[in-house]
Amino acid sequence: MKPALLILDAQNGFIQAGSFQKEVDNIQKLATHFKDRSSPVILTRHIDSLSTSLIQDQTDEGELDPRLTPFATKIVKKGQPSAFLDTDLNSFLQSEGVTHLVITGFNVEYCCLFNSVIAHEKGYSVTYVEDASGTVNTHETYEMPGLDIRDFVATVLHWSGTTHVVDTEEYIS
Repeated sequence: MKPALLILDAQNGFIQAGSFQKEVDNIQKLATHFKDRSSPVILTRHIDSLSTSLIQDQTDEGELDPRLTPFATKIVKKGQPSAFLDTDLNSFLQSEGVTHLVITGFNVEYCCLFNSVIAHEKGYSVTYVEDASGTVNTHETYEMPGLDIRDFVATVLHWSGTTHVVDTEEYIS
């Protein structure tokens, strides 16, 4: 299986909205691992024109984290959670011979979850790296006291039987 790393929406506004240093460090470890093996690293950038958005387009907050952009083999701009819809991501992955997609990034309950499902439906083997992903939302956002969003999404993906769920060190070793 030829893998590619898909880093979803690692944009300044999301990363600056929380304490995501550990997640960014883990994404960098994964990106280094992929680059060292000449495997593609794809970053997505969600284009959001709403002035209330944490990642409003044409602002510094809407830009990709500069610590991650040097790893990019390709940057995909998208206007919805799916990195596949109305983009050339699938054709790029096919042209590279990719059969296994490793998914990280922000926000886990939208882009990471949706793209894991979509990638599986498109025929890719999928791995979701839980500790290299984050969300700016909390249990209060969803009015669900005690909800650990990242753990919930990882559990749903794991129980689906379609996605292998690991932590960074598990994947790298």
